[in-house]
Amino acid sequence: VKTIRADTATVRSFAFNAIKIEEAIEAAVKLQKPYGLVGYSQGAANALTAESLLLSGTPLQQNALTDKHSGLVCRQLLFAATNGSVHGPSTNAKVHRLIVMCEDFFKYQQGYFSRALTSTVLAILNDAMDSAAFQKSMGGAQTFLPDGVKSFWREGQHLAHVPTCSIRGVLEDHTTPESLEMVCNMLTKQSGSSLHDSQVHVYDAVGYPLYTMNRNGHLLKKCYVGESAIQRTHHWSPLSDEVEFVRTNRDIEHAIFDCAKDRHIFPWVDVNVRFGFIKYAKKEDNDDTKFSNIHARALSTSSIEYT
Repeated sequence: VKTIRADTATVRSFAFNAIKIEEAIEAAVKLQKPYGLVGYSQGAANALTAESLLLSGTPLQQNALTDKHSGLVCRQLLFAATNGSVHGPSTNAKVHRLIVMCEDFFKYQQGYFSRALTSTVLAILNDAMDSAAFQKSMGGAQTFLPDGVKSFWREGQHLAHVPTCSIRGVLEDHTTPESLEMVCNMLTKQSGSSLHDSQVHVYDAVGYPLYTMNRNGHLLKKCYVGESAIQRTHHWSPLSDEVEFVRTNRDIEHAIFDCAKDRHIFPWVDVNVRFGFIKYAKKEDNDDTKFSNIHARALSTSSIEYT
């Protein structure tokens, strides 16, 4: 299996990351072999956005998806944030409260500091919020909010013949990394449910829209190959080197990050081979890769595409 890395970024908009994934798809198409999309966390929505943009694009872009020799044949979503996360609206409410608290604090301080200092502080805050980095991060934050997810699903267009598989997880005490304990407890408290992997709930981590009902949503629900078995694991289970700096002695003793990494990819490949979506290679083609697998992953690391 050959790999192509899409140069996507954490906490960036769907459109930005989708363009990066399109570039990787173009590289996959040049191999003249079928490929699959794999999305991890926010990368699941990024990959679906890239598919939507290609399908609604020019005939050449559509051909990158539909060509029988080098087109899209299957999807795999890992702990997908395609329906957003409770972290989004909860953080949004907290930010509003923080803004009100800061406004009350600074109004009180105006009576103790000069006009020049007050104007300087306000100018610094305005410059920070007007900066490109801040605006880009706000665009990425929309991917976790209901309005951003609703817009994503409302405009989506996807292929009707491509099966979608997924992996979902639920945390338990002995499978929770120490670095995720606070986030895990916070999500449980905010949502009222402990059926999550510290980032998304099992009932949200599916390959079709739950809160936006339209023709494309019904199409994707039919493409969804059953409700996948829920894994005893956490949101960061696909990661290894990327989380080395937060691995603790307890994590090492419980082997929390040492799960079989290939379970995220190869069962999906096997099931698509079994049902004929991925074709067997001919004997003369055994030295070449017969299938391309495109993986988009986000949050803790940038999105990746495997080919």
